[in-house]
Amino acid sequence: MSLINGDLHSAHWLAMSHGAVSQSIPIATAYDTLGEEGVKHSLIQTQSKAIYCNPGLLKSLVKPLQEAKEVKFVIYNSDDEVKQEDIEHLKSTNDRLAILSFDELHKLGEDNPVEPVPPKPDDLCCIMYTSGSTGPPKGVPIKHKAVLAASESGSKSCRIDC
Repeated sequence: MSLINGDLHSAHWLAMSHGAVSQSIPIATAYDTLGEEGVKHSLIQTQSKAIYCNPGLLKSLVKPLQEAKEVKFVIYNSDDEVKQEDIEHLKSTNDRLAILSFDELHKLGEDNPVEPVPPKPDDLCCIMYTSGSTGPPKGVPIKHKAVLAASESGSKSCRIDC
């Protein structure tokens, strides 16, 4: 699943990330500053099946998703205003897509709960894409054990007394 970082400070972005991890689904982060070509590159390279973004980016997905044919689901942040014409245009140019708000996806999860599928330490957690300043964006793979090691290191260096 790709998470476009035009929505980086959103609680929904974080919930999408945590939800993916709970099912051992790797995420790929792509910055909206990569432009359409960079986003298309990251979607095709990772063979993403779903993408999460803020609704202001829906228009910019039209061209990349015409070539990134593995993507079947577009989920947008329902905290932000969405233009219905942007959803309709995306659907009309990519008829294979299911387009859902975060709230609609959340409701589907509530109605159809599944057990967690915990990842193993060597499983892929995330692919972080660089700016691509010297060519196409480059994906940096990060395993779950690296995320845990960084978290542990941070918690040891920040020692907070409760």
